[in-house]
Amino acid sequence: MVKYLLILFCVVSFCASAQQVQVTTNIQQAMDRIDTNAIRSHIAYLADDKLKGRLPGTEGYQMAVDYVTGQLKQIGVMPGGDKGNFTQKLVIRKSVLNNPSSVAYLKNASGKIDTLSFGKDFTPTPHPLKEQTAASGGLVFAGYGVDIPGGYSDYAGVDVKGKIVVLVAGAPDGLRSTLTAHFSNAGNKMNTAFEKGAVGAIIIENTARQSTNPNPVIQHNVALNPAKTAAYGRRFTGTLQVVLSGNKNLLLKLFAATGKEAEAVLANIKSGKPSSFMLPFSLTTSYATTHTDFESYNVVGLIPGSDPKLKNEYVVHSAHLDHVGIGRPVNGDSIYNGAHDNASGIASLLEIARVYKSSNAAPKRSVLIVMVTGEEMGLIGSSYFAANPTVPKASIVADVNTDMPTVIAPLLSVVPLGAEHSTIMNHVKFAAGHLGLD
Repeated sequence: MVKYLLILFCVVSFCASAQQVQVTTNIQQAMDRIDTNAIRSHIAYLADDKLKGRLPGTEGYQMAVDYVTGQLKQIGVMPGGDKGNFTQKLVIRKSVLNNPSSVAYLKNASGKIDTLSFGKDFTPTPHPLKEQTAASGGLVFAGYGVDIPGGYSDYAGVDVKGKIVVLVAGAPDGLRSTLTAHFSNAGNKMNTAFEKGAVGAIIIENTARQSTNPNPVIQHNVALNPAKTAAYGRRFTGTLQVVLSGNKNLLLKLFAATGKEAEAVLANIKSGKPSSFMLPFSLTTSYATTHTDFESYNVVGLIPGSDPKLKNEYVVHSAHLDHVGIGRPVNGDSIYNGAHDNASGIASLLEIARVYKSSNAAPKRSVLIVMVTGEEMGLIGSSYFAANPTVPKASIVADVNTDMPTVIAPLLSVVPLGAEHSTIMNHVKFAAGHLGLD
């Protein structure tokens, strides 16, 4: 039960005020009200075979939405979604590459054209907003594609407007682990390239193995607004005209005519020394994408704060409601129930909401209980909510996400990913210290 106490106590302390919090009788009594049997019951329902793995777009996922909505109503949580409802509607789009349509040509400084081989030299990323897309431009090697204001920048000294940038997966050494994860994310690289004026990107995966499948299924998932005019996700959201992936052999081919040693350049950027430059090639590429759309829902509940001023600020408790559905059988069982991932997290949120509502330790800030769709499809439900929250974006002061809480092992220590970038770290330390955790 300690893991639920930590989550609840941390946020109760944060919701209370920005000052150091004393463990009042009301707060202690609230923590003592956690009902592990209720948590177990929620997990049992959400992971039952009849929900068939809670894949978005299926009856099983809708059953999960109906269940948690009913539980929030029963607890007394207010609707926090669209138009006074508990749900936030979005469209999930599956984009699949039309492999035969994929072409790419390199042209060197003397005009010689080299036709690249699909699957061997390059693989396009399906475009989430266009059925047909194409681009042509000079190539610029831009390292990791990282741009940190006042710090490391792969774009210093190079003009990529109208160009196609060649980027390497990863990030330079010396960053905090959370920053490394952020700047290594392909979507961040693409968005930064777009902001710098590039029309396309080639992302080199140095460790990628060449596929032996001559006709692989290349699929990319995003969330769309109901009007289908904007895409949201952690990877390609349609900002650039084209995105290709390539391997180290392609990088070596591009470096061969530059007089630069690829390994030396890679070592430089790894050590934090930007080494960007124009490549003596231009690229022309085009490809087609097939789209399949269906509606899905985030679930949002609201617990109003008790302080007249602080109630206009929001602390979010989030967890993903979906899992992966039906897949390859394991010992004859093809339903991937997702009890730990992440029925346990949703059950935690329901119990935390119940404790908030049934105790005398009412938070001063308002609390949003947010259960998102499409996490297993690429964090797309959470990306949609982050871009389109159901309350003013600037009023959200913290988000404590619960994914696979350690219900199957003792909780001995806490590693609050990302908390070092926020004043919430002080509250995490306070809560962990009170509960005797490292």
